[in-house]
Amino acid sequence: MKKLVVGTLALATLGMMVINGSTAQADTTKVEYSVEGDYTLVIPQTVNLLHDNTTEMSIKTINRNLAPNKEVEITISDGLSADGEIELQRTNSASDVLTSSIKSNNNPVSITNPVIGSFTGYAMAETEVSKVEFGVPQGQQLAGNYSTTLTFAAAYK
Repeated sequence: MKKLVVGTLALATLGMMVINGSTAQADTTKVEYSVEGDYTLVIPQTVNLLHDNTTEMSIKTINRNLAPNKEVEITISDGLSADGEIELQRTNSASDVLTSSIKSNNNPVSITNPVIGSFTGYAMAETEVSKVEFGVPQGQQLAGNYSTTLTFAAAYK
């Protein structure tokens, strides 16, 4: 049994010599490793608008790790009216609607420009990437609850 093991070891060594013997000195080996970009967006589930002042909402990231020259752009993909406002519908009444303006980082948000923020780079701590401001609700304010849903999208560019 010992001779068989020694013979196999000698063949393996001989095989390595043949491979090494056929490799030229100028040959190179490229070694690569890849880490996918990753991030977590933190967006509040509910925002209660104030009746006498603007209301701010902060959008943040946590555990952000993007490749150099890459960016994530955040947009509102659904929930804006044609004139760039949000419409809050009264519960149990389809005809009663309040409107509110929406700005991001002091710029109006509209269907034609729904971008509310972007971010790049690396940051493990929770970091604000956009401040969204809702205007005071406008319209006939009848008693009841009013709401709408905004849908946000993030695109890795």
